[in-house]
Parts: sequence; structure tokens; C-alpha cells
Amino acid sequence: MGLGMCLVGAALLSHLWRQVVWERRLSNLPQASTLDLMCWLESQPSPTRTFKRRKDVTEHAKDRKEPRHATLRNLERGETRSLNLNEASAEDLTLLAGIGTVLSARIVKFRSALGGFSSVDQLYMVYGLDSSVVDMHRPSLHVAPGSPRPMCLDTLFFRTLVRHPLFDADQTRRVLRAWGRGNVDVATFWTRLRPSAEEQEAWTPYLTTCAS
Repeated sequence: MGLGMCLVGAALLSHLWRQVVWERRLSNLPQASTLDLMCWLESQPSPTRTFKRRKDVTEHAKDRKEPRHATLRNLERGETRSLNLNEASAEDLTLLAGIGTVLSARIVKFRSALGGFSSVDQLYMVYGLDSSVVDMHRPSLHVAPGSPRPMCLDTLFFRTLVRHPLFDADQTRRVLRAWGRGNVDVATFWTRLRPSAEEQEAWTPYLTTCAS
């Protein structure tokens, strides 16, 4: 019991001694006056000036981006220039109301699979794109003449054509049978194929001969 009390007393004295030493060290440190603190504050950069500089940089960046979307901004102002679907980027398309990042990427992917849009009406075929959104933007969109990238019938294979959005397996077989071994003109090909009016209108921009 006596030994325990001695250990506790020794620990208490050691703690008191360290506290006294620490306080002496603090008293020897230089003390900052109010004038010193005011001078230090004046030497610091102003938050207001920093914020203004960042705002200026942001505004400058917006000015640099303005020409990229000039056509779409003109559309928003009610001007007559329209957006070419075959030149618009996914970022451009997101500026159209009702088309977010998912749909814009899907439109670009569908355009790539087509080989280019031949008509604004083909937007109705994009999965998930509401027809009312297409109707709303039809006056502001166009497709330049000759935009689609046609496929050459002379070198066309089943596995290539069947991946095209406009052709299923049965339609692909019909096209390849009508073309046969080649050595026929396009008019003869269409006569052999005997497509419906809708099929011929949809397929004509995408099927050609290597010579043409």
C-alpha cells in the first residue's frame, strides 16, 4: 500500500514538473502584438480579388467556347440556321431540349452504324428518343445532300450488311441474291430486288456500285 502511494506521488510530481517547464518555455516565446497581427493580415491576398480573377477566367473560357456552338445558340435565339445532323457532335446534341448525354451518345452511335443520316426522319429510329422530342426539333435540323456513306454492292458481304440498322437477315439475303455475281447495273438490281416503295426510298442512299 505504501509503495503504491509513493508511485502515485512520484507520477504526480513528474507531471507538475513538466507543466512548469512547458509554461516557462511559452513565456520565453516572442509575443505578437495587435499591430503585428494587423500587418500580417494586410500582407495576405484578398479573397475578393482572387474570386474576381477566377470569375474573369471563367468568363473568358465561355467566350472561347461560344463559336463552337454558335449554330445552336442561334437556334435558341429564333434564327433560321439549322443543325446538320451528320456534323453535330454528342456535345452539340445535348444542347437540344430533351436530349441528354445518354441520348446524344446513342444518336451519334446510330449515325455511325448507318454510315450517316439520309433524313431527319431517321431520328425516330433511335432507341429511347421520344417522337415528341424529334417533332419539336425537326424545324431546327437538316441533313446535307449526299451525306450518307453508301456501301459498295460489288464487295458487300452478308455479315457486313446484316449489321446495318436498315437491314435484317431476310432483307440482307434478298439484296445479295438480287445483286448475284454482279455485272449488272443498278436499275437491273432494283428490278430483281422488287422492294416496296418504302424500302427503296430508305435503301437507295446506302446501296451503290463501286463504279458509281
